Amino acid sequence: MAMHKFGRYEIKTEIARGGMATVFHAYDPRFERDVAIKVLPREFLHDPQFRTRFDREAKTIASLEHPAIVPVYDFGEEEGQPFIVMRYMSGGDLSDRIAKGPIPVTEATQILTRLAPALDAAHAKGIIHRDLKPGNILFDQYGNAFLSDFGIARLSAAGTTTLTGGAILGTPSYMSPEQIQGDREIDGRSDIYALGIILFQMLTGNTPYKADTPARVMMMHLLEPVPNILKTKADLPPTLESVVKQAMAKEPTQRFATAAELATALETSTKPDAGATRIARGQETLVHPAAGPTMVTPTTPVPPGVGALQAAPGVGPTVLTPAAVPKAKRKFPVWGYALIGLLVLSLVGGLAFGGISLLGGIGLLRTATPLPQATETPKEVTLVDVTPTRPHVLSNTTIPTNTTVPTRIPTATPPPVSKNTPAPPPSNTPKPLPSATVLGGADKIAFVNANNIWLSNLDGSNLVQLTTDGGVKSALNWDPNGQTIYYIVGKCVQSVEISTTRVDLVTCFESAEFVDAFEISPTRKYVAISLNHEPFVVPFNLEKIKSIHSKSGLQALADCQNFAPIPNIFTTVLHWSQDEKLLSAVFFGVGGGGKRLQEIEVMNVSNCGAGAYRVDEFPASRFTISGYDKSPIIQTFGWGSQGLFALTGYIRNDGYGDLYFYNSVLHKAEQKNPIEGVCCYRDPSWSPDGSWLAFAFQDIRQGPDSVAKLYYIQYGTIGTGRQYQPLSLPENFFTNRTEKPQPILRPAVP
Repeated sequence: MAMHKFGRYEIKTEIARGGMATVFHAYDPRFERDVAIKVLPREFLHDPQFRTRFDREAKTIASLEHPAIVPVYDFGEEEGQPFIVMRYMSGGDLSDRIAKGPIPVTEATQILTRLAPALDAAHAKGIIHRDLKPGNILFDQYGNAFLSDFGIARLSAAGTTTLTGGAILGTPSYMSPEQIQGDREIDGRSDIYALGIILFQMLTGNTPYKADTPARVMMMHLLEPVPNILKTKADLPPTLESVVKQAMAKEPTQRFATAAELATALETSTKPDAGATRIARGQETLVHPAAGPTMVTPTTPVPPGVGALQAAPGVGPTVLTPAAVPKAKRKFPVWGYALIGLLVLSLVGGLAFGGISLLGGIGLLRTATPLPQATETPKEVTLVDVTPTRPHVLSNTTIPTNTTVPTRIPTATPPPVSKNTPAPPPSNTPKPLPSATVLGGADKIAFVNANNIWLSNLDGSNLVQLTTDGGVKSALNWDPNGQTIYYIVGKCVQSVEISTTRVDLVTCFESAEFVDAFEISPTRKYVAISLNHEPFVVPFNLEKIKSIHSKSGLQALADCQNFAPIPNIFTTVLHWSQDEKLLSAVFFGVGGGGKRLQEIEVMNVSNCGAGAYRVDEFPASRFTISGYDKSPIIQTFGWGSQGLFALTGYIRNDGYGDLYFYNSVLHKAEQKNPIEGVCCYRDPSWSPDGSWLAFAFQDIRQGPDSVAKLYYIQYGTIGTGRQYQPLSLPENFFTNRTEKPQPILRPAVP
């Protein structure tokens, strides 16, 4: 196909040509960049199915926005020919690197850990790749790995072809057993199997199964055990065998549930102390050099009410995974062997077994190799629930009702005060606070009343007023050292030292319109700042921050320009995850009909080179909140260490509403009003270990003028009928019905 221009694109050279498409290296003069263009050959245009399939797959790929997925710049038609424009990848592909010999363990680990979040992001959207292989892993000029060729990926809920109903999707050397058998319930774990094969090939230079024919290779996937990688390459770390075996388990339920889990296990297995233990799929797994993983009962208790869930460690998105669910072993039917033979005959007649897909050439944006072939048009089905990334069964957890938990912590009797007037503020004279009860990993609670910050024990005793200026305060944040509270007043960031009540000015952004957040990361390594609704992540260097008063100053301080600011998001509240890999934010979005709304977005900020990318977004696309249709506002939210979010609706008194809990992996939410089942709540805040929750409560039954009370309760007891008591603060302590207490819990100081 000789041509010099295609629309506005200037063709430089042909990269690859196949039966389904041709890929060109081209130049885009509008944006002054090199691109790769895939064009559908004219001879196939008489078949409308090809055009329909091309459009569908192009839109599928374009929806996958992730720093480690080859981005789509444009797609459409030019003179009747459909085309898709992608980023040009000049660094070759993984098959080129493997051809030079086995890849070192450290490099293979880096490649897989970069790709794992991208694959999980696709799975989170219900998209399964189905043809992962080294030829579909490309590199840019800097050596960064990217996933490509989602051309045969389809929405996981949309069904799949079978041995009896059509062609198999994928490349035989990398196909999972369930792909070969034509299972209709293929999910992301099929891609995990392929990723395990790629890992085996990277480390040894060869795929685990080799045979004279593709049919024989597929039979080996079904019937032969996973080869011992140490017998192929004896100098590898012994613990790698268990990682590969779990990734390539014949049964999907026995594999890693996510690519992030596989990446974490790989990182752990290559550390010097990797012979001890590793965590996989929410259970403790003992790693034995010569045997597969042995599952034992978890030793870490899961907080009641969360179910059999545990935060999964590792790179990429932090997720919760259910404990392994037993499943009857699937037997391959006898008739399947005959059908494989028929399949081979049909494939040999017209295919080259190269990973057959309409958009296969996305994986060929470097040197000429055969393009994958198109797949059969997927059947249309009605999607009932596309939020889970794979079939899950959540084990029932019985919440004990006889747990010995104090419903009210013994308190000192407060001094008598008038019922009609606010209690006089305690003395500002600094005094040492006595040792306090530790619950949920916290020993103190700080909060706002009458625009000043107060501090008390968890039961409300030993109340101390820390500030007296009366300026409106927001974004309260404990310094991880437990001695200082940071907060925002107007356009300034200030701090108060709890032992002396000394208030210091940190900095002011005089030219800014808004200063919304100042959140220190758990290890004090970073601070997240929202300036004019733009989120910045910069090193927490207090002396340098004190000299910064503008956006340009934050940019100069940042050690990652991709996070200064994080582009294309406008935020208010910011919260860190415990491992500092994720950042959650209240951001401004657009709902149906162009209506502006606020949502919570979770971003991965663990890799500067990859930039920040979205992990989750709610509630608008996930669940319904009372009052959200009229007031789509989220003023604050709590993020627990177990991956649970707590947030409230917007019903009355400037932000009080029903209380909701959201599981960030199962994408499920439920309303739980703990105080006698009635409204209204605001400012939920989790304890350091995620098992207790603080919040402000106004009893809607007392009318619009009811005032707030603070509670600190054990999350796992909600719904058991337990009666909770508020903190024993002086009577009528909160007098403003629109008060925003913003409680924050101090991690217990040793």
